[in-house]
Amino acid sequence: MVSNNLRLVRKEIGMSISELARRANSSRQTITNIELRGQVPNGLLMIAICDVLKKQPKEIFFDSNANHG
Repeated sequence: MVSNNLRLVRKEIGMSISELARRANSSRQTITNIELRGQVPNGLLMIAICDVLKKQPKEIFFDSNANHG
């Protein structure tokens, strides 16, 4: 499991789970598992999600309270 801000970032830009899944070439269930269960996406999916949301991986997939330099 990994801490992530995916749901927060997605909602901030007003994108649905279905839209993110479609644009990242994934399934709605996979995006839900990442958001709610901390499932770790594979590298390609992580890059696709970040590209769609226009964010860096560390802005989404790491605990926002941790110090990552």
